[in-house]
Amino acid sequence: MNKQKLLESIKGGIKGELDSINLYSQALKHAEGSAVKEFLENRIKEEQQHYNFLLNYYREIEDDQKLSSIPTELQNKENEYSPIISDEFLNKIASQQILFSTFSTAALLEKNSMDYYRKCAEEVDEPILQEFYKKLVDWEATHYEDVIDIQKQAEKAYWQMNRFEPF
Repeated sequence: MNKQKLLESIKGGIKGELDSINLYSQALKHAEGSAVKEFLENRIKEEQQHYNFLLNYYREIEDDQKLSSIPTELQNKENEYSPIISDEFLNKIASQQILFSTFSTAALLEKNSMDYYRKCAEEVDEPILQEFYKKLVDWEATHYEDVIDIQKQAEKAYWQMNRFEPF
């Protein structure tokens, strides 16, 4: 794969990470409850970290430098933030349409990122980038699963709050 295509693949990832950062940042402005704020702050931090990793690889490729190894932060998923989903957490999300919508949109963004990075891992011929994209797929899959779980549980709380049961 030529240099321009490698740069384009990284640009696509950067765009996805920026979309997620912006979405979570906007939601944070409306968040109530320490658990919801903590969740959003941690997501912003992780997405920012992914953005920074991508930007670093972009600069290295652009400057014809040897690619640095995969960042240890990306390799250690045990350091990943794992949200504690309480009834209070879910009720805060369900009671604010902007937060409820954030999680619906976040699910789409995380799924798109996961699919995009999987495609990039298959297409690039640079071993470090292949492995890097595979690691991002793993992270985005975890993000996606977390967001989907929260979305489903918050939806149930939303329906109950608004007396739309038995749906």
